[in-house]
Amino acid sequence: MLETLKHLKLSYARLAHEMAIPEMVLRDAVEAKMGLSRGQRVRLGKALGLPTTYELRPGERDGVPC
Repeated sequence: MLETLKHLKLSYARLAHEMAIPEMVLRDAVEAKMGLSRGQRVRLGKALGLPTTYELRPGERDGVPC
């Protein structure tokens, strides 16, 4: 995500304003220090043009943790 932010030349302040979350929360989420809710992840993915669906690992498909 950090590379995408730099590539698109987006500021944290502008993106945080669009997503209606505090800028520090967005910074921590991008740096993987803090998580976002599912809705926030989807909005962030859409804002950055990233896919918002994830594929399960083979071990997770059977309900068994990896």
